[in-house]
Amino acid sequence: MASKKPPNFSWVIDNVLAGCGFPSSPAHIQYMKDNGVKHLISLTAERTPPTQGFTGFRLIQIKLKDFTSPTVYQVDDFIRFVDEARQKGEGVAVHCMLGRGRTGTMLACYLAREHGLTGQQAIEETRRLRPHSIETVEQEELIKTYVEHLKKQSK
Repeated sequence: MASKKPPNFSWVIDNVLAGCGFPSSPAHIQYMKDNGVKHLISLTAERTPPTQGFTGFRLIQIKLKDFTSPTVYQVDDFIRFVDEARQKGEGVAVHCMLGRGRTGTMLACYLAREHGLTGQQAIEETRRLRPHSIETVEQEELIKTYVEHLKKQSK
């Protein structure tokens, strides 16, 4: 099968974690498989990517409405999924519709945890890596709240 890069696809941690817009065709799924992605975390409540028929490729759904933020517990789940895949040497991609708001929020939370960043630093780094990421004040606030959650967990 031919492969085609999904919209707005990029790695934020090489071969570990990528973000993208909605992978709407089997060619998008094939591209991810060809590039080391074994797990796709879908943040869309609106639609489901066409992953049927792809062996060795796992779809995980954390359904969020467009322009909303995940809960702290949903971010914990996301990070646990990424960490489990990372331990096995398997790449993860996360997507929403455009790969900006919901996707950027999750990526920023992961980067904050991974690199010990403040919420603001995580927002800035995510936007540097993936311009136009994190679209609402609510999403920015969730990232900052998540960093505080991480601090409480480490005590």
